Amino acid sequence: RLSTMTKKDIAKIAKEFGLIYYGCCEPLDKKVDILRSISNLRKVGVSPWADVDVMAEQLRGDYVYSRKPNPAFVAVRTDPDHIRQETEAAVQACLRCGCPCDITLKDISTVNHRPENLIVWAQTVSDVLDKYYD
Repeated sequence: RLSTMTKKDIAKIAKEFGLIYYGCCEPLDKKVDILRSISNLRKVGVSPWADVDVMAEQLRGDYVYSRKPNPAFVAVRTDPDHIRQETEAAVQACLRCGCPCDITLKDISTVNHRPENLIVWAQTVSDVLDKYYD
């Protein structure tokens, strides 16, 4: 976790690698200043617990904004309206701030014996992306 390391420690470790992608479940909306100390950072994970607007404003198109939607919305009941709203919020923030964006559904532990939940999620996200990116 970033909170346990200094900027100098992070930069030193990062130099040992090529291009870096950082982020998982940790909300990083209050830690972008730390991330900016990593000179080879190219992609930042935006967890379901991060403020999507704040992240886009702080990343300013300098990094790929890698949105990680909440996997709970495919676990039990899949609500296309909620998926659409969540996706549109991220896409609109990225477009407003000039951030390249990717959306990756991860950490799925169950779909409650309903694999069609994944199809609904994928189709809904695809429809939103088609609306904003011809």
